[in-house]
Amino acid sequence: MPVRPRNLRAPLRPIVAGLACVLVLVTVPVSAAPRGGAGSRVVPHDAMRVRLEAGLPVLAPAPADALSRGLAQGQIGPATYALERASSLFALDAVRARFGDVQAPDPHLATLYLRDLAVRQHELVGEARVRAATILARPTDGGNDGFGAPKYRGVAAEPAECRKVCVHYVTDGTHAVRPRDRDPDNGVPDFVDQVVGAFDSVWQTEIVEMGYRKPLSDLTSKRHGPDGKLDVYLADIGSQGIFGYCTTDDPNWRTSRRVSAYCVLDNDYRNFGYADPLEPMRVTAAHEFFHGVQFAYDVLEDAYFMEGTATWIEDEVFDGIDDNLFYLFRSPLSHPAVPLDRNAGLRVYGSWIWFRFLSEYFRDPGIIRSIWSRAIGVRPSTQAAVLEIGDRKLSGQRWRFRWAFADFGAWNIVPKRFYEEGKRYPAARTQSFVTLSGSRRSFATSAKQHHLTNRYAVIKRGTGISSTAKLRVAVDGPALATGTEATLVVVRKTGAVRLFPYRIDVNGNGVRKVAFDGGVARVVVVTTNASTRFKQCGTDPRWTYTCAGVPVDDGRVFRVQAQVVG
Repeated sequence: MPVRPRNLRAPLRPIVAGLACVLVLVTVPVSAAPRGGAGSRVVPHDAMRVRLEAGLPVLAPAPADALSRGLAQGQIGPATYALERASSLFALDAVRARFGDVQAPDPHLATLYLRDLAVRQHELVGEARVRAATILARPTDGGNDGFGAPKYRGVAAEPAECRKVCVHYVTDGTHAVRPRDRDPDNGVPDFVDQVVGAFDSVWQTEIVEMGYRKPLSDLTSKRHGPDGKLDVYLADIGSQGIFGYCTTDDPNWRTSRRVSAYCVLDNDYRNFGYADPLEPMRVTAAHEFFHGVQFAYDVLEDAYFMEGTATWIEDEVFDGIDDNLFYLFRSPLSHPAVPLDRNAGLRVYGSWIWFRFLSEYFRDPGIIRSIWSRAIGVRPSTQAAVLEIGDRKLSGQRWRFRWAFADFGAWNIVPKRFYEEGKRYPAARTQSFVTLSGSRRSFATSAKQHHLTNRYAVIKRGTGISSTAKLRVAVDGPALATGTEATLVVVRKTGAVRLFPYRIDVNGNGVRKVAFDGGVARVVVVTTNASTRFKQCGTDPRWTYTCAGVPVDDGRVFRVQAQVVG
């Protein structure tokens, strides 16, 4: 689907689209403190702000529980918080014994919880530092750490199967793979062969065809694998609800944001309810390998960007599996009134649809690689323009982020007409619905919208309206500088769809008139708040939105008035 250029007055200034470096922001209600814990340090909010400004990533989304409350009240610092959140992946009861009401972590976020710990472990002391080191140690470390992280304890790992990556496994003990070796009969368990084959496909797509950077060599790590290639360990993590994760033991991360990685995948994928356990294995391979790729760009990027693009690429590698459709129930399709950069739970995964939109809007999946290249080393608090795409991408057509975000909202009304696989996507949830007729020829509605949201008002055609009638729709939004855009989506009974972007003036107003004859099934008014403006970065202890700052343009009122004329 080609880009639809907007014949509009040029906006007030060149767009700065900072969405690719939107930060991960954890909601931390202020109430009860934890009971304590070894290695805890009291770190006031000012110190947390300094750490944020120094370039460390904000902490991954997490439940509102004792750990979050302790962090918000300064009873524990970010490093201790990261240690306990990572520990809860593998030894939740032990964390509860130390802190009380700690909720089970989201196993999907294992990579980010471990990343948060890896980049903060140097701040820990004593027993806490030892626990962090053992949690982050590879399964071949072999020590009986007692903290739940997978280790090949008491058994010897088989020789690694190394092609594009090195796959490590054991045939005895808790983490053993099934020994079946029939296809091919080569002395290697079939499941290991299948994992190796999956990573061959992943490498071919992500590195050879799409041109992403290779994961960095890990030869500088103390317990690196045999040859510097990305190491993948098979272990029983499915029993803890974890599909897979990647982390880093690269000693150079404090002097470079580019680090090596290693990954852990489940040893059979039989705990997740799939008819074919190879499907979750394959998409997990694509997803987690891409985290290894991301670490070669910038390990300190935010969850929205890291998880959104890693979930997007699953379908780029294994097009027939479509496992990422599950996350659309927590996405801008199902919750368009929630800001795109809102970081909470599965929302960071549902954001993959934004990256799918960009790749199809520009007819170029490489646009996501361009965003990653521009994000390298960007300090989150600078609000840098990492999605700065010039006219060359559009063959001379003018383009700005606000227009694309408005078209994103419009596409989501009838996804089957715009996205390649849109027949499987749910249509965006609408907020207002009215039928105009001979007895009711006008309609008005108003609502407040937050930044990076779209809102939908559906107008259907009833009886008693002339076959030559038109529909006049006026939009009265906040000033253009705040990100106001609007689009009419006309859906005809034949299934044809047309988009009519508004010419928004400096005051945020615009009028459009479209045919409202008997062939019209519905007209959808899409109002868009495309603001990316923030202030006071690093001051929001909840890290709710971009840069842990305060959105400037939330709660803006948009008014819509529609009238049948003729």
